[in-house]
Amino acid sequence: MEKVKSNKINIAMVLLTVLFSIVPAFVLNATPSTVFWTPCTVYFQPFLKGHIGYDSYVRDNSMLSNDYGYTMGILPFKEIQAEVGYDALLPVASPATFKDANYLNGKIGWNENALLPVGFSLGIFNAGVDNNVTNYNVFYAALGKTFDNIGTVCVGAYSGNDKLLIDDNGKVDSSGLMASYTSPQVGKFQVCADYMSGNNVLSAWGAGLYCYFADNADLLTGPVFPLSKQFAGSSKMMWSLQLDVDFDIVPQTAK
Repeated sequence: MEKVKSNKINIAMVLLTVLFSIVPAFVLNATPSTVFWTPCTVYFQPFLKGHIGYDSYVRDNSMLSNDYGYTMGILPFKEIQAEVGYDALLPVASPATFKDANYLNGKIGWNENALLPVGFSLGIFNAGVDNNVTNYNVFYAALGKTFDNIGTVCVGAYSGNDKLLIDDNGKVDSSGLMASYTSPQVGKFQVCADYMSGNNVLSAWGAGLYCYFADNADLLTGPVFPLSKQFAGSSKMMWSLQLDVDFDIVPQTAK
């Protein structure tokens, strides 16, 4: 979500509540904070603010594996922010094993106007533990700026494992560009769109509608259009439904 919420408390280790397990036959983006499909955003989870996400994708008459994610902010500083996260995709499909179940992600940077007029993030996603099976290890960088009455525009670039990120013809396609747009919020609604270039398993673009049904929760839905047949086969479009919930890891005391 592009909405910043305040959080302050003494440091404490999070219980990684809900370590949802098991990986899928298809790779989804196991990422830090995202816009819709990509992590092309300079939003950070605030310090010790937890975030649980559920992403589902439907193609034709079947569903792909669901992405269950957990993210938390880990730095208490105003200028520099950082977050780390874990994703699991299920149900598991053969020949995947439990070793393939876990993906880690993280990023560091700053919000807009903290150090510079633009926000910046540098991170990694789809960091798996099975060599040349799930270790996509996609590094990326992004710059973003919010314009009054227009919204937030963000651009970035990515590069990952050239053994896994290949095009539909089997050639290396491990680097590319990203871009995103998030509109101003109108009432309880907000629109967004993002794009990840290339012809690899992660390449796609999408657009969605946020509905904020609580201060700390939203539902995001819309179409995703893969740019490679590796992800969704012959399907030219998938429909995604994403639920996001933020919470204080340690309850804040009333003032």
